Amino acid sequence: MRSRLGLVSGLVAGGLLGAVIGLGVSVETSRPPMVIAAALLGALVLGALGQIAQWVRAAAGSTRRLEYAHARAVDAQGQHRRRLDEVHNRLGRTDRDLTKRLDTVTEQVTRLGEHVSHQPADIGRQTRQIVDDQVALLQAHSQLQRLVSMNQVMPRPGTWAASEDLLLYLVGHVLREQPALIVDLGSGQSSVWMAAALRQSGSNGRVVAIDHDLNYAEQTRELAAAHGLSRWLDVRVAPLQETQIEGQTYTWYDRSLMTDLHNIGLLSVDGPPGQGGKNARWPALPLLQAQMATDGVVVMDDMVRNDEQAIVADWLTRFPQWQVTNLHFEKGAAALRRVDSGRAS
Repeated sequence: MRSRLGLVSGLVAGGLLGAVIGLGVSVETSRPPMVIAAALLGALVLGALGQIAQWVRAAAGSTRRLEYAHARAVDAQGQHRRRLDEVHNRLGRTDRDLTKRLDTVTEQVTRLGEHVSHQPADIGRQTRQIVDDQVALLQAHSQLQRLVSMNQVMPRPGTWAASEDLLLYLVGHVLREQPALIVDLGSGQSSVWMAAALRQSGSNGRVVAIDHDLNYAEQTRELAAAHGLSRWLDVRVAPLQETQIEGQTYTWYDRSLMTDLHNIGLLSVDGPPGQGGKNARWPALPLLQAQMATDGVVVMDDMVRNDEQAIVADWLTRFPQWQVTNLHFEKGAAALRRVDSGRAS
């Protein structure tokens, strides 16, 4: 419809214009037919001109639309090309970075290989030692289960808990010596195993486990109850507090919960934790030796650590009546007994 608008407008305008001109001519010449002829001629001429003008406008509009579409296509192509260039640049940087890292790893592996090739004997010995240690722990665990019967399966010792070799030593000592009172500083599996050993031997003795942490104490109680050992095990929660000994301040258990403990036959020192401060376990012997039985034994765990080694060395200097036997266990241990007790540890 819009494409015919110029033609129709031209025909109407041309017809009217031609009619006016024809009328003027007719009046002057007194020839009426000139009106019709002029109207027809004007309509044809202006109608054609109007159609041509309409075509020209339409063509111009199409041209502008094509130019706009082309410009947008060019702009989109430019953006696409820029994005492709950016992706290529990123891929190039990533490739260079990966290549650099691969070279670094290759160099490290090469150095490690050279190091290993120069020390095959040491690596072999270390590997054999690790395997031997694990086999020894498994054997100790197996012996524990044979020496002491449990109602249920016990958790596997290790990590921060007493290792199997130390547990076997403690259980063997209890079965052999049957101490009337055992104090375990730092409750846990060691407390339960020693209580089981008392039950196994038919002893009326008891284990008093001291712990500063309520959660650990509850876990020990629950483990003992599950194995029917509550009769032989008393777990006490003794918060850590500052204690003055010979002018020095130590963070140790609340002593008020231990004043009733006398004739201690076995004192197992596996707490407080070393994180509580330097030489955290040092107060054990100075504060409790007066409550020890004459033939009582003190066992210090974790002798692989410098703090425990320094503590035992200082004990032997300050209290020469005690002698030590080093126990070569996974985490190291030491057994102390009075020199005048007349019995071997």
